[in-house]
Amino acid sequence: MLIDVQGAPLYVYTGAKPFNPAQPTIVFIHGVLNDHSVWILQSRYLAHHNWNVLAIDLPGHGKSGGEPPSTVQEAAATVIALLDAMKIDKAVLVGHSFGSLIAMQAAADAP
Repeated sequence: MLIDVQGAPLYVYTGAKPFNPAQPTIVFIHGVLNDHSVWILQSRYLAHHNWNVLAIDLPGHGKSGGEPPSTVQEAAATVIALLDAMKIDKAVLVGHSFGSLIAMQAAADAP
């Protein structure tokens, strides 16, 4: 699905399940030059085991519009803005490579 985040469309893969606010949420964040597809298996498994899955394409990657973030802080702000746009107060953040730095920065900026 596409969500308007910071004025640009941000693609979010949900593991082929609709978002359910009663379930816990996990956010998968890819590394540089990747997209949500690196998380397909994990996303589908967790989505079918009572988790909301948000496997994002960072701006300028995959199906998302906008310019790629130039800093970890910019990318973390995008993740936080996505959670705000979807009215999610609490989520598990999982990152790979550059995505792990984004997850740590987002957790530090919005504990």
